[in-house]
Amino acid sequence: MDKRKQGVDLWRPVIPHDNAGASPDLRTVDDPVSTGFMPSFHFEYGTALLDYLHGRSDEGALQHAYELGRKAAVSRLSILDLHGAHHDTLLGFAAETRPASEHETASFLTRAAEFLDQAMAPFEMMHRGYVESVAQLREMNEVLKHHADALHQSEERMRLFIKHNPAAVAMLDKEMRYLLVSPRWHADYRLGDRDIIGLSHYDVFPETPAAWRDIYDRCLAGAIDKRDEAQFTRADGTLDSVRWEIHPWYTAQGEIGGIIMFTEVITERKNQEKKIARLSRIQALMSATNAAIVRITERNALMREVCRISVEQGNFRMAWVGFGNSRGVSVSCITRSMGLKEQAASGVITNKALEEQALVMRVLRCGKPIVYNDIAKARRLRYREECLQNGLRSFAVLPLCAAGKAVGVLCLYSAELRFFDREEMKLLNELADDISYALNHIVNEEKINYLAYYNSLTGKPNRDLFYDRLRRQVEIARHEGQVLAVLLVDIVRFSNVNDTFGRHVGDALLQEIADRLDTKISSHDTLAHFGIDVFAIMLADIRGAANAAHVLERLLDGCFGPAFQIDGNELYVAVKAGITLYPGDGEDGDTLVKNAEIALRKAQKSADSYLFYRREMNASVARRLTLENRLYRALERDEFTLYYQPKFNTVNGDVVGLESLLRWNDPDAGLTLPSSFIPILEETGMILPVGRWIMERALSDYRDWQKQGLAPVPIAVNLSVVQLRHRDFVDGLTSVGAQIPAGERVLDLEITESILMEDLEQNIAKLQAARDMGMKVAIDDFGTGYSSLSYLTRLPIDLLKIDRSFVVDMNQSPSGLAIVSSVISLAHSLQLGVIAEGVDDGEQAKLLKLLRCDQLQGFYCSVPLPREEVARLLS
Repeated sequence: MDKRKQGVDLWRPVIPHDNAGASPDLRTVDDPVSTGFMPSFHFEYGTALLDYLHGRSDEGALQHAYELGRKAAVSRLSILDLHGAHHDTLLGFAAETRPASEHETASFLTRAAEFLDQAMAPFEMMHRGYVESVAQLREMNEVLKHHADALHQSEERMRLFIKHNPAAVAMLDKEMRYLLVSPRWHADYRLGDRDIIGLSHYDVFPETPAAWRDIYDRCLAGAIDKRDEAQFTRADGTLDSVRWEIHPWYTAQGEIGGIIMFTEVITERKNQEKKIARLSRIQALMSATNAAIVRITERNALMREVCRISVEQGNFRMAWVGFGNSRGVSVSCITRSMGLKEQAASGVITNKALEEQALVMRVLRCGKPIVYNDIAKARRLRYREECLQNGLRSFAVLPLCAAGKAVGVLCLYSAELRFFDREEMKLLNELADDISYALNHIVNEEKINYLAYYNSLTGKPNRDLFYDRLRRQVEIARHEGQVLAVLLVDIVRFSNVNDTFGRHVGDALLQEIADRLDTKISSHDTLAHFGIDVFAIMLADIRGAANAAHVLERLLDGCFGPAFQIDGNELYVAVKAGITLYPGDGEDGDTLVKNAEIALRKAQKSADSYLFYRREMNASVARRLTLENRLYRALERDEFTLYYQPKFNTVNGDVVGLESLLRWNDPDAGLTLPSSFIPILEETGMILPVGRWIMERALSDYRDWQKQGLAPVPIAVNLSVVQLRHRDFVDGLTSVGAQIPAGERVLDLEITESILMEDLEQNIAKLQAARDMGMKVAIDDFGTGYSSLSYLTRLPIDLLKIDRSFVVDMNQSPSGLAIVSSVISLAHSLQLGVIAEGVDDGEQAKLLKLLRCDQLQGFYCSVPLPREEVARLLS
C-alpha cells in the first residue's frame, strides 16, 4: 500500500465540534465570525492538502487550493489564518505518517509548499490590487486636494475680485434672483446693509425701465450688452448716469445659468466732465471776448459781438445786454441759439423773459451779480413760465460798470440746471470786468469824439462831422445814381431873443428847435448845428427838387408853426433856408454847403422863406408846387374825367372790353393827358384817392349804360405802383367790389410787368383776392419789364397785353413778327388770353388776326371815347 494513501486513511485533521456534537455544514458557511467558518475552512483545507500530499488529483487539488485561497480572501481570512490551517495540517500529517526518509519528508514539504503557493496566489493578487488601489487612491486624493486647493484659491480670488472691483458686480440666475453681489453694488445703488441674496432684481429695483428689461432678456438668451452711458432714475427721483457690461454665465452642462452685470455709476464723472467743458467754454468765451475788445471800439458793435460769442462759443442758450439806470433799462442787443429764433419771432422772449425789470434794477443799484440756478423754483420771477417753455433753466445777471458805477447788465441764460456755480461765476465776473474796462475806454473815447464832433449845447453833429457824413453820402449817391439835398436853416433875429429874455432862454430855444427838427427827419438823414443859430440838414436819396421843397415845408410847418414855450415865455420863430441839390449844384460836399450858404443869404434878402441855389430851379419848383396845388383842388372840383378805349374781338369785331383812361380838364390848359400829371399824383400820394375815384366813376358809368338798356362790357382799370404797395389795397378793392352784384363782371385790373415783379409773393396774394371778387387781371406792356417767363405759371392772371413797341416792330422785321407770334403761342399754351395794344393800321390787324391774337386795341380800331360816345358805340 502507498504510504501517502495510507497516511490519509490513518489521519484526518481535528475538527472541533459544537456542544451538540454536530459538524458545521461547509456549504452554508458565509460569515467566518458568525457561522464558525474557520473550523470548516481548516477541515476543507486540510482534506484538500492531504489529498494533494498523497498524490490524488494533482491538477484538481492545486485548482482546489487556489479556490480555497480565493474563498478565504473573499471571506476576509488573513494570511496568518491560511498559514495556521496549513501548519496544523502538516503537523498532523507528520505525526501520523512519520516519513521513512528525509527524501520523503522533503518531497512532502515540497508538495505542501506548492499547495500553499496556490492557495496564497489569490492573496498575492489581492495584495497587489490593494497596493495599486491604495496608490491610485493616494494619487486621486492628491489630485482632489490639488483641485480643492485650486477651487478654494479661485473662490478666494473671485471673492477678492468682486470685493475690490471698481465696478459694481452682481451675479443673477435665470429668474433674475441675486446669487452674488459686490459691496460696491450696495454702495452704488444705496442698498445699505440690506441682504438681497435670493431676491429678484425687479423686487429690489421696481422702477427698472421696460427697455432695460428687454436687454436682460436678450442677455439671458445668450447676447452680450455694453453701454457707455444710460440714464437711471432712482426711487427718490434723482437721476444718475450708469455704464454697464452684461454677460451670460454658463453651467457645467453648457447651459445658460443666468447673467453677470458689471456696472459703474458715472454721474460724478459726467458732472466733472460737464464742469470742465463749461469752464473750457467760458475760458474760450473770455479769450474771444478779449480779442473782440481789442478789435472793436464801438459800443453797440462790441455788445453784439459779446452776445454772439456767448451763444456760439460759450454755448449759452441766450445772451443779451441792456443799458440804463436804476429807473429803467433798454435792451441794446440780443443773440439767441437756433432753437429760440421761432419763439423770438412771436415776441415772447424779447418782451417777457427779458423784461425782469425789478431784477435788473436791483443789479444796477447794488452793482453785484444775481444768479438763478433753477428758474423752476424761482417764485419771484415774473415770467418764469415763459422761460421754462423756451428751454431756459438757469441764468445770471452781471453788472457792467463805467466810470465807477453800473451802467448796464449782461444776462446769460443756460439750458442746464445749476450751471452757474462758484467756479463759473468767478470766470464770468472776470469777463464782466473785462467788458467794463472796455466800456470805460469806449466812454472816454466817446467823450473825446463828442467834444470834437458834436455841438455841446444841442448835442447834434457839428460842422466837421456833417462834412464827413456829407462826403460819404455824396460817394454813395454818385455810385447809386441818387439825388441828395443840403438845407441850411437860419433863425431870423435870434439875437433879439438873447437880448430880450436872456442867454439861458436863447440856449433853451436852440435845444427845443434841435429836438423838434430831429423828430421830423428820417434816420437816413443828418441834422447838424453849425453856428449859433444855423442848422444844416442832409436829405439822402430824394426824388428831386420838388421833394426837397416838400420836406422843407413839412419841417417849417411842423417845427416852427407851433409856438415854443420857454421859461414861461411863448415864442414864435421865423426861419429862412437855402437849398442845394447833388449833382446839379455841386459835385462834392464842400461845394454843396458853400452854394447852400449863398442860397440862404439870397433868401434872407428876399421875401421867400427858402430859395434854391439855381434861379431856374426856383422857377421850376414854383411851377411844380403850383401844379400840385391845382391837382389837390382838381379832385374836389370834379375836374377829372374818364375816357374809354374799346377792345375788339379779332374774329367777329365785337366790343369785348374797355380800358379806362384818366383825363384832367385843367381850367387853364384844357384837357390834359395823364403823362403830365400822373407822376405828380404818384409822388404826392394823391393817386390813392384818385385811383379810388376812377374805380367808382367806371362803376357809375357802367350802371348808367345798364339803365339806358345797353349791354356794357367789363372796364379795365390801370393800377399804379403806389396803389399796389399800399397796405389797404385789398380792403379798398373789397369796398368797391361790394358795390358790384354777385356773379357780375364789371371791373378788370391792368398792371405793368415791372410793378408786378417788385414784391412777387405779396402781389400774388393781392391779385388772387381780386380774382376771388370776380375781376380778371391783365399784365400790361408785357415783354418790356423783366422779360422772364418763369413766373407766369405762378401769377393769378388771365390776360397778356402785348406792348405797342412789339406791334409796331412786327411789320418792320421778321424778328418782331417772331416775338409777337411766340408771345401769343405761349399765352395760349398757358390758357391765357392775348390783347395787342397800339394797333394803328390795317396791316397790323391782319397779321394779328392770322396769328390768332384774341383782342385788338388801338387807334386803328377806335380812339379813346368819352362816356357819351361809348354809349353810342354799345348801341
